[in-house]
Amino acid sequence: MNKRIMKIVDVLLKQDSYITIDKISEELAVSNKTIRNDLQIVDQYLEENNLKLIKKTGVGIRIDGKVRDKLHVLESVREKNKTLADYSPQARKIFIGMQLSAFDSCRIYELSEQLFVSRATIHKDILSLTKDLETFKIALHRKNNNGISMEGKEKNIRNFLLELMLRDNGYQMFIDIIRRDDYRCDGSYVFPGLEVTDDEVKDFTGCILRWGNPYINSLTFPSMVLVLLRAFVTYLRIQDRHIVHLSTSFIEDLRKEPFYKEARELCDRLANHYRLQIPDVEIRYLQVYFLALQNSRDLSEQEQQEARMLSDALLTSWSEQLHLPFDRDEALCQSVYDHLCPAIIRFRHGIPNENPLMQEIHTLYERTFQVARNSVSVIEEHFHCNVSDDEVGFLALHLAASLENMKQPLKTILVAHGGVGAGNLLRRKLSAQIPEIDIISQETFFSIYECDISDIDLIISTLELNLHTDVTILQVNSLLHDYDILRLKDVIREYYKVKNDPYNFKSAAQE
Repeated sequence: MNKRIMKIVDVLLKQDSYITIDKISEELAVSNKTIRNDLQIVDQYLEENNLKLIKKTGVGIRIDGKVRDKLHVLESVREKNKTLADYSPQARKIFIGMQLSAFDSCRIYELSEQLFVSRATIHKDILSLTKDLETFKIALHRKNNNGISMEGKEKNIRNFLLELMLRDNGYQMFIDIIRRDDYRCDGSYVFPGLEVTDDEVKDFTGCILRWGNPYINSLTFPSMVLVLLRAFVTYLRIQDRHIVHLSTSFIEDLRKEPFYKEARELCDRLANHYRLQIPDVEIRYLQVYFLALQNSRDLSEQEQQEARMLSDALLTSWSEQLHLPFDRDEALCQSVYDHLCPAIIRFRHGIPNENPLMQEIHTLYERTFQVARNSVSVIEEHFHCNVSDDEVGFLALHLAASLENMKQPLKTILVAHGGVGAGNLLRRKLSAQIPEIDIISQETFFSIYECDISDIDLIISTLELNLHTDVTILQVNSLLHDYDILRLKDVIREYYKVKNDPYNFKSAAQE
């Protein structure tokens, strides 16, 4: 029994008369064929509860039975809806990914029955899943009898599952459980594809948070959430006897690094709470993640060279794309280098890093994000990794800050009549109210005709001028009324935006 079946029953119970299959399919956003297939299960479920599904050709369907039985089923349906998984395409991908990673082989028809969708839908989900898995260096192998198996390094599989969980709606519920002490569990699924309930998540996170460990308590809230989520994935994988592999030489290198004690204490806590045996390699794996979270870690000389090389490559790419001298921006050079220093471990070991500002970045800086995305191939080639959108988003913010710093005010000439005092007052009011302009000179009605205005962006005048020029001329009142200020702000901001739009520079350079 899946959630869609329960929704169909719920829709039918709310109707006093017949309802068409078209109407139900529209309300549930699925095809008529899907509803017709589901009605066979609905019919059986209703019979088990002393109700009957009445079908009338050309009219529709309805539920027939005693009011008492209908109320009983309605209450039961609403309780079931709290715990049944609603398998959206994203949730199905998580579910299929977990099934493939937990078993040697899965069959299409088994997945179809488990997810209550057609085999054709499962094939589409697997095709979509295959494209996602390729970026994590994981392969799917099909067998003649419709069996499918997943092959890849354990750390890549975990990173893939973690990426899906971060994109799933259940991630917000995961955060709510951590943040709210008064969170009341009702058995709802947090991540439907994993079939993990809120009770299980609360028990897991509570086990760690009630511990009062100094390291966990020292983390920022976003970092703490990611530590808990990664530890949760590790716990699930160890339960299914999937252990990560690290080379002997890499483990030897880790012995020289900090955070082993913190990782071991966390694993000991979980081992005692869940009666698990956690091998040392898993402790080392968490140690790597803790290292990646530390921004102040001392880098080796080789890592410093890598960070500098990658920083220079990114700035070169940005300069080539936007035709701007980013290599001369010392603040940008340093900020990108500082960002890459702790990111090297994340790139080398494929550790995801969530960016809480992604929605705002896509809304406000979409073109800047695309420039940053176009530049990260140098990182992907160097570390043989996939750079996530979250990491690209962080780089886009550094680039956006530099672009903001490069903005130049509009070079403006003020032409005023009415005396020096009136002109000075107007100049001060304009400078105070409109920071997008830089008044480089104040002229009279006569002297303006003798000025070199070839490098000027804007002329603001209290008189009508008959200059033969392409420079924009805006006329205002000598005393600058409030209406003038509002009008000028709107117009000048548009000119300022055009002048400082790097993508206009790019187009002009290409032409």
